[in-house]
Amino acid sequence: MGIHHISYRATASGVDNVSTIVDAITWLCGNEELVNIDRTTSYYGSEINLIMAKATKNKDIKRMIETLTQNDLSKLSGDIQQRIDENNTLHFRLCLNSLTAEQIRVVGPELKSVKCNIKIESYPGQDSVENITKILGL
Repeated sequence: MGIHHISYRATASGVDNVSTIVDAITWLCGNEELVNIDRTTSYYGSEINLIMAKATKNKDIKRMIETLTQNDLSKLSGDIQQRIDENNTLHFRLCLNSLTAEQIRVVGPELKSVKCNIKIESYPGQDSVENITKILGL
């Protein structure tokens, strides 16, 4: 496939509806077993929930890639060079409010979001930008 894994991460405070966020991430990754919740407290004692999912199977990865719309893909392609780090990982955010309505929308850091990372399979001599561009069909 060309992708090692896709990971999703969202943070929910004590006033957020955690089950709604868990349902949204479960819908995104397509498998309830992939979702993990880490419950902790902040420095001041308020509840914080870290909701994470990691898709490593090709069918789960393919499902997530297929859910991205052409508009979302064009947003990613516009600045893909800046979104890939030195570890060949593509970083972007999805709007959490849209995900709760089972819609995907790529957004910036100004909105409440789910952080997404795509670890690109890239070997010495290969260009990770070129690899992910082919996979995403950009």
